[in-house]
Amino acid sequence: MNKLNRRDALRIAGVGIGAALTGAASKVALAAESPVANPALVESGEAWKYAIIDPDKVARDAYRDYHIGHCMHTTFMSIVRNVGEELAKTDPLAGNAVLSFPFHMFHYGSSGGNGWGSLCGSLNGALAAINLFCGSEKTLKALCDELGNYYEKTMFPIFVPDDAEPMPQTISGSILCHVSSGKWCSIAKVRTDSPERTDRCSRLSADIAKKAAELLNLNVAQLNAEEPVPIVALKRPEPAATCVKCHSKGGENSDVIGKMTCNECHPEKTVDHHLTKR
Repeated sequence: MNKLNRRDALRIAGVGIGAALTGAASKVALAAESPVANPALVESGEAWKYAIIDPDKVARDAYRDYHIGHCMHTTFMSIVRNVGEELAKTDPLAGNAVLSFPFHMFHYGSSGGNGWGSLCGSLNGALAAINLFCGSEKTLKALCDELGNYYEKTMFPIFVPDDAEPMPQTISGSILCHVSSGKWCSIAKVRTDSPERTDRCSRLSADIAKKAAELLNLNVAQLNAEEPVPIVALKRPEPAATCVKCHSKGGENSDVIGKMTCNECHPEKTVDHHLTKR
C-alpha cells in the first residue's frame, strides 16, 4: 500500500470537507425553499392560534408548577399549555404544535433575569405569552401596557391556594423584581431567601398569569379585535403621568425611555421639586 504524504492527506481532507459543506448548504437552501408549515400559525400572520382558556385554571397551574422554573417559566407555560390543550380538542395538529413549545427557554427569567432583579419574571412571561398569540401590533401594545399598569397598581398577592391562608399584600408601584419583592419582604418581615417569599412569588405568578389569560380571552380569541378591550383601564397617577409626559418620547425633555412609575425609585423627582428649581 502506498503511504500518503502530509500534503496529499490535507488535499484529500479538504476535498471531503468542501463536499460536506456544499451538501449542507444545499440542504439549507432546499429547506428554505420548502419550509415546513407550522400548524399552530395563524394564516397570513405571525401569531399562533388561540383558544379560550379558563383563567382560574391558568392561575392554579402557574402556582403548582412554580417550582419547575420559577416565575417567568411558570407564567408563560401555564398560559400556553392551557391554550394547547384547548386547541387540541378541535385542532389536534395545532394543539400539539403549541404543546411542543420549548418551555425551558424561559428558566433564565427567574428573579428579574437570572437573579438580577430587573423586570419581574411573572410579568415577563405573561407578556411573552401575549406576544405569541397576538398578531395585531396595536392590540399587543395595549395589552402589554394594561398588564404593566395592573402589576404596578394592584394589591398582591390575591391568589390563595387550597388549604392555605391569605398572606400580607403590597402595591409594588414598580414592575422591577427587586422593588416588588423587596417591598413585600419588608412588610411581611421576612428575608428574600425565605420560603414565605417564594410562596408569595408563586402566588403573584398565578395572579399575573390569570390576568393575562383574561386579556387574551377578550382580545385575541376572535383573531384580534380592531379596538383593544382593556379590563382594568388603570390611569397613571400624578406625578408619574407628568413625568412620563415630559421626559419620554415626544416630551419637552425626551431624555428617558420608559413607562414605569418614576417616583417609586426617585421620590425626590416630583412636580414640586421641578417648580422650586425654576
